[in-house]
Amino acid sequence: MNLSSSFSTLLTAQACLLISGCLAPKHDKKPALQLTPPPEWESNVSTTDKNRSAKGWAFQLGGDELNALVDRALSDNPSLLAMSERLIAQGERATILGSQILPSARAEVTGSRSKRNLVGFIPGSSTSFTSNSFTSGLNISWELDLWGKLADARDSAEKSFRAGEMELQSAKISLAGQVAKAWYEVIEGTQQLMLAQKSVESFTQNQNFVEERFRKGLANALDQKLAQTGTAHAQAKALALQGQLDAFKRRLNILIGKYPSVSLDQNLSAAPNLLPLEASQSSPASLLAKRPDLLAAEQKAQSSGLDLSVARKNFFPSLSVSGGPGSRSDEFENLLDDNFRTWGINGSLSQPLFNGGRLRAAHRQAKALQAAAWADYRSHALNAFVEVENVLATEIRLTEQETLIELAAQSAEDASKLSWERYQRGVEAIFNALENQRRAFDARSQVYLIRKQRIHNRIDLHLSLGQSPLSE
Repeated sequence: MNLSSSFSTLLTAQACLLISGCLAPKHDKKPALQLTPPPEWESNVSTTDKNRSAKGWAFQLGGDELNALVDRALSDNPSLLAMSERLIAQGERATILGSQILPSARAEVTGSRSKRNLVGFIPGSSTSFTSNSFTSGLNISWELDLWGKLADARDSAEKSFRAGEMELQSAKISLAGQVAKAWYEVIEGTQQLMLAQKSVESFTQNQNFVEERFRKGLANALDQKLAQTGTAHAQAKALALQGQLDAFKRRLNILIGKYPSVSLDQNLSAAPNLLPLEASQSSPASLLAKRPDLLAAEQKAQSSGLDLSVARKNFFPSLSVSGGPGSRSDEFENLLDDNFRTWGINGSLSQPLFNGGRLRAAHRQAKALQAAAWADYRSHALNAFVEVENVLATEIRLTEQETLIELAAQSAEDASKLSWERYQRGVEAIFNALENQRRAFDARSQVYLIRKQRIHNRIDLHLSLGQSPLSE
């Protein structure tokens, strides 16, 4: 190669770089988050860090019983298994993109046979001949990652995979919360059904007592009908609660990956005792580094930044080389003969010049997606903050409500006994006695309901803080 041709090649390369510098958009900075969390939670109840068990919140809340249910759900829930398999596929995508940075090589062996007819080569005659051609070799190709574009594409895929891992962890925590809530719905449903059956027994006994008095002429027909109405209502409520409990059991079985049967492997009836919340070092700022869904949103936003970098570097020239050793011969057996060895090398320098605005549109698209990803992160963070604040505030209210409702239930039960005794003495109407009895059972039912709300709220607190349900 002479000096003039070398100079021409160098000039061409410089021209490509100059054109790419003019065509490429300017580097974009990461959008500002405008997110400054306060140093501590606004609610005057802190989080459960000091109450956390080393075995996870499932064991702390429900002992071995709930711990086993959550563990089975995480192992057998089909939706979670499908999500895990999709995550594996996403990880392989990162591997595929990463392989583009390295050279690729393939071995080739080709053969061909052709025939040519020569007409008029010798006047008045025609001639034909056949020929064989065999080649073998190693073909190596490599696109040099001059600007780090391929590395950015690989890193973007890896961050997307990390986001998928965080989303899977978040899904596991969410599933554990659903199992825990379904677990206590079965417990509360069992308590409500037992209370309803007790109500049926009590109203039936009262009805028998009233009907006995009616036969003796000590009660009128109105008393009899009111007693029958109370019993019928109690029986209907018990049937409705039985159907509701069966639905709770089916839902729990579905969550742990079993057939939706009303049968459970465990007898769930004991309600857990909630520990009071204690002061801790948890804060809104620390939540950003703990919740898996926030970490996933952050990884996605960082991935979008790398995608934007790839879109910008698509304006730059690309350099690729290919070639390798081989052999060529008319005879197949000569391919391994050193006398027929060949080699070749090719280089390619490519600079985009005109593509109908495709690259600039792709750059604008990537820039918009990056801004959207960081906005999503900010939205997720704000939602996480409000979830924790609401749960902590609800904890205060529900604790006070449970105390008051328990007092109301005890008073209603005492009033019901007094009212029935007054009816037996003939100083109070049957309507008042039956109404007070109904109120007593309703008040006790509200106690079970408020306890369920407290349990569910405590589960929501663990979920909103991103805490693991099982031992880590």
